[in-house]
Amino acid sequence: MDKDKIIKEYYDYISKPEEIWYSHDNYMANLGITEEEVQAYKDKLSSQLSYKPAEKKEIVIKELIKPMLKECGFTIGGNTWCKKISDNLKLIIHIEGQRFTNSATGAIFEFTISLFNGEGSSKPQLGIGELAIDSRLFLPYYGMLSPLYNTLGYRIDGYRDYLPIDTPIDEIKEYFRIDFEDFILPELMKINNREDYEKMYAKFCREKRFKDPDIRIAWFIQRVQLSFTSRRSDGKDYDGLIKYKKEMGLTREDILENLELADKMKCHLDFTKIDVKPLLKKLAEDD
Repeated sequence: MDKDKIIKEYYDYISKPEEIWYSHDNYMANLGITEEEVQAYKDKLSSQLSYKPAEKKEIVIKELIKPMLKECGFTIGGNTWCKKISDNLKLIIHIEGQRFTNSATGAIFEFTISLFNGEGSSKPQLGIGELAIDSRLFLPYYGMLSPLYNTLGYRIDGYRDYLPIDTPIDEIKEYFRIDFEDFILPELMKINNREDYEKMYAKFCREKRFKDPDIRIAWFIQRVQLSFTSRRSDGKDYDGLIKYKKEMGLTREDILENLELADKMKCHLDFTKIDVKPLLKKLAEDD
């Protein structure tokens, strides 16, 4: 068998949920491959990416996000974009990325929406004003049905099943276009004064949205998915999930009626072979 095919088989094997935290030295030896060959294969895939993750981020922002916001009346400059809504009040969208970006981590960044009284200053200090909202709070299921979801914000590419992925630019743009045009901007364009913003904030702030059914069930399923890659071996994972189910106020019906979400949410996982539906069914029945 071709060496690359053998190494791919190796990665297919070690990305199984039951294998993730175990040493694979014996399996590697049985396949006749070395750590150096495995790393060289990964490096080769990284070198063949159409663009680096950070480059894709910049392309998407330059070619899609900025023109879209400019058309909606935002002044574009740096990482903080402003729209005057009344008197000195400005609607702010601030983009901030994680410091370290490479082919393994992917490009991770978030959009924060806030309100700013611009007297004496065109932009808020550090780019964020008052009553700040994570843009994902406008999205169904907190954006967890998108392959671009990450707990820290959006993520473009990075490793999946231990290997670098290369999502087409046009596909990435379409995800962002839908998020902004269908969910985020329609709400922001309703804001003409402080009262409008405060009403929007009351509807979409974290305290409110985390009480909504879509986010409660998605957050619970994510917690169950992450339990498959936890290093914990003290037997308390299951008890912790039962406790979290109660904290989220989820019923048996809530979980069983949303099992298909577990498959849809696989798209953003680091390990896509995880299947939590059997565990979700058990958690639904237990108290």
